[in-house]
Amino acid sequence: MGTDIHLAAEVFRDGKWHLVDIDLPCNRNYRAFAILADVRNGYGFAGMDTGEPVIPISYPRGFPEDISEELDKMLLSNDEDDDFWYAEEQRDPPSDDEEEIEPIWLGDHSFSWVTLEELLNYDLDAAVTLRGKVPPEAAQHWEEKHEPPGNVAAYTSNPDWVTLEWQRPLRESAPLITELIDALKPLGEPSKVRIVFGFDS
Repeated sequence: MGTDIHLAAEVFRDGKWHLVDIDLPCNRNYRAFAILADVRNGYGFAGMDTGEPVIPISYPRGFPEDISEELDKMLLSNDEDDDFWYAEEQRDPPSDDEEEIEPIWLGDHSFSWVTLEELLNYDLDAAVTLRGKVPPEAAQHWEEKHEPPGNVAAYTSNPDWVTLEWQRPLRESAPLITELIDALKPLGEPSKVRIVFGFDS
């Protein structure tokens, strides 16, 4: 079973955090999940080895204590023991002068947050050791030209494929981090911009 990320963006202004209505990239990228919160760090489906673990920005921090009022209202609960599935029948209907709140689901485990500043300070040029099963010709290509394999599997029943270990800059296997940085930069000062997120598996 795969793991996916669910995100919301907040900015700090007027002495408190505010939810920002912005589309954030949320593609499945395990190396990025590892950087953000130690999720799927060095392993894939069924615990298959995908390479050396990376040092995460942080282990899951939970939701921020100063979470924005807007985001707080859109979550079913701030209790991490809850499963965070939304149940509209549990919400009070909006009054005539209130807008109907569209719920946001941030997954069911490993809740955390990081600032744009933390994303910018992370060394994406550091080398990371990757491992996987590749076709024999891809392994030979790596040995001869040091070009990384394009077709990699954590597991295959093909007896001809071989296990290969190689190193590449971290940004190449964690493109979601760069995409998040690009999406968040226009929002303001890096220390005053953050993402709040969780995962589901």
